[in-house]
Amino acid sequence: MALRESQPPTAAAPNRFLVYATGVVLFLFIPLVLFLFVRHPAPVGVSLGVGVLLMVGHRLLARPYMIRVAPVKCVWCNRVLPEAPQGKRAGETSLLELRSGGRIVQARCCAVHRQPATKFFTFLHAWRWPLRLGIFVPLLFLLTSLAAYAAGQPAPVSLATAWFKLVVGITVNLAALGYFASREDSRLDVPFPVHNFFLLGVRNLLWVFRLVGLWWIWQGLAYVLSQ
Repeated sequence: MALRESQPPTAAAPNRFLVYATGVVLFLFIPLVLFLFVRHPAPVGVSLGVGVLLMVGHRLLARPYMIRVAPVKCVWCNRVLPEAPQGKRAGETSLLELRSGGRIVQARCCAVHRQPATKFFTFLHAWRWPLRLGIFVPLLFLLTSLAAYAAGQPAPVSLATAWFKLVVGITVNLAALGYFASREDSRLDVPFPVHNFFLLGVRNLLWVFRLVGLWWIWQGLAYVLSQ
């Protein structure tokens, strides 16, 4: 049985600047980790170790943030919503039950954003295995290569980096564009760490995916075709 996330009351109006700024700061952990893995500045062993620590520790900060802002932010557009989802304002917002890791996160969104949000999370679940493989297989190849190189062993670091950019770039663009053709489902299972979607809002995150993903696809193809 799924456990329901405890949510704080929404009586007090949130500090909008603090809500947005904290989300941005927590999001910046992700490009920092990717920089350490993709650019792997010397010494490579330190870059790899710090990147892994940041990746693991990010959850400890991002999850409490999600619990605090889920009742007050639109999970899609990131806007701070009206204080009370009831009364005459009931038509302005919707409630989504996101299931992740055996728990239910009560996420709010603007009423007009319910459809794209439900289509996106439905698409994530339906395509969870291609998306997982498209992220974790090249990540494992890259981290293994970096670890071998840091240990003084021969390793295809440049090749692993190029393939990581290429495959991940294609995968995140699939996630960012594929949901347009998706249907809606009443049960929203999230196969990836759900707290990451509350940092910038899904819509803003998808634009990051599209732009960075296209840049990585170009860089990965340029390396592969040059060999």
